[in-house]
Amino acid sequence: MLANKSITQSDFKPLRGTDTVDAVRNRMKEEQVNAFPVVDPTTQKLIGQIDREQLSRADDDQQISDLQMDKVVKIFEGQHIFEGVRLMLQYELNLLPLVNKEGTFLGVITKQQILEAISKMLNLEQKGSVLTIEIEPIDFSLSEIVQIIEAEGAKILGVAVESSDGNHQAFEVSVKLNLKDISRVTAALKRYGYSVISESESTVLENDLEYRADELLKYIDM
Repeated sequence: MLANKSITQSDFKPLRGTDTVDAVRNRMKEEQVNAFPVVDPTTQKLIGQIDREQLSRADDDQQISDLQMDKVVKIFEGQHIFEGVRLMLQYELNLLPLVNKEGTFLGVITKQQILEAISKMLNLEQKGSVLTIEIEPIDFSLSEIVQIIEAEGAKILGVAVESSDGNHQAFEVSVKLNLKDISRVTAALKRYGYSVISESESTVLENDLEYRADELLKYIDM
């Protein structure tokens, strides 16, 4: 999924240079945001970013334009939503400005919108089951896994891949299927030498793919 205006909070009002420190502090507290983009009201271009730490060192009646702004962390229209996840995690942000190729402000993407986008990509709302396969990097072949699963009459609704914790470098591939009974699929994968480490029916689906989607953003909260 690509970042675009359809997944932004388009009614979000960015800061202007004339906003006072006191007003911005209050807004941050009210909206539970840790940084705001600042926009030139004439050109609608991003000119900086203000965070809580900068405000803590400023006087209440100072204007934002009087402060030394940070460089804006932003995502461009058309970049993949995973780039938004990466930026939020790296800079510990809970909203991210979206701009077009000219740098014009289009809106912001929030943590909630990121989660909703990932949930949609992984088809978390559809009924089904999940199985998780552990694969050594040298043996990793997603195309072969897909062929085995589809040969058993199952359709893949979503896929999530992550590295195992610790020194063990195996991948864990979680696959959401459209079936409730996935015993035939599991048996087929095992015949081909794959290690199936968990199986979950739709009643416990949230403990697998949905958990993994939320884990992407676990460090964004303030």
